[in-house]
Amino acid sequence: MKSRFIIYSFVLAMVILTALLIIWHHSHISAQPSLMQPTQTIGVLPQKPVTTINVPVQIGSNPTPVLAPQSNTLSTIANGEKTLQITKQFVERRNVPIEFYGKAIDQDSNPLPNVIIAVSVEQLTIPNPLVPEVGSKYIQLKRTTGVDGCFKISGLSGDLFGVRLTKDGFDSEPGQGSFGAGSYDVLNPVLFKMWGTNIHEQLITGNKSFEIVPDGRPYFINLTDGSISERESGDLKIWIQYTNQVVQGQLYDWSARIEVINGGLWEVPQAAMNSGFLDEPPFAMYSAPQDGYISSFSHNGQIKGGQSGEIGNRFFYLLLNGGKEYGRMSINLFAPYGYLHPGLIRLSYAINPSGSRILR
Repeated sequence: MKSRFIIYSFVLAMVILTALLIIWHHSHISAQPSLMQPTQTIGVLPQKPVTTINVPVQIGSNPTPVLAPQSNTLSTIANGEKTLQITKQFVERRNVPIEFYGKAIDQDSNPLPNVIIAVSVEQLTIPNPLVPEVGSKYIQLKRTTGVDGCFKISGLSGDLFGVRLTKDGFDSEPGQGSFGAGSYDVLNPVLFKMWGTNIHEQLITGNKSFEIVPDGRPYFINLTDGSISERESGDLKIWIQYTNQVVQGQLYDWSARIEVINGGLWEVPQAAMNSGFLDEPPFAMYSAPQDGYISSFSHNGQIKGGQSGEIGNRFFYLLLNGGKEYGRMSINLFAPYGYLHPGLIRLSYAINPSGSRILR
């Protein structure tokens, strides 16, 4: 009986000891960091994962992952290549073969031989083949007119080219110089008029600005003495019609008219103009045409309140004094001209009182 009690006591002690060992083991494990959950460091941003692509390697080599380019880098490279390609196409499209035919003539339309033609051709380039930027280079060459006054420019390409004519005893007429590359008509060469240096007329010239009231009343300008008045006399009759009750931003009609008293106007096409400055003669205005004149010029338009309106620089030949005088005029009419001038006439002119059509 005693031996059985000892056995039971021993078993109970072993159970209690086993339970204590289990409890101690669990408490020791819970005190260690978890192997499944990584520790976090406060204040350090997590790193982005690196994307890799697999490349085949030979047996025995050490395979190394290759970093894939970021998508924005690929996009930048593609856009740069596309822009460069577009730039190359633009340059190729602008640099076209030149086939140009010209003819030098004097003030009486006679051919001028032995005229020196200096030519400057602009070619567009891409200075750096890796950068989509357009540059320019210039090619210089010379030509000489034949007995018929003609010359030809060909055998090269470009975007634009300039032509300058020189000959002893002659001046080139202004406004003839710049041309676009391309093919020109051999049967209709571009005419270059030159004037003998001894051909000069005694011209009456002026450069004037007159403030007027733009209510439709006529003003009369005497080009000989450069005066303006409301009395019916002189060479030009001009009026401007505009409202005097202006509301900011509201749309208003306005009109203007230029008449030649006892004469006429011959407007030079805008495409023939070489300058917007009123004190410079435009293309081919050294010799007035003999006919083709009309009595007046009219303009109609609209202006928003607070803005200025103008007809733009217009160039006219003038037939004056019943056909006894010729002249040229550049003129612009404003209604209003800023806040200080309700209406303004601005003109520059040259008149030959001798009756000659030469205006130089």
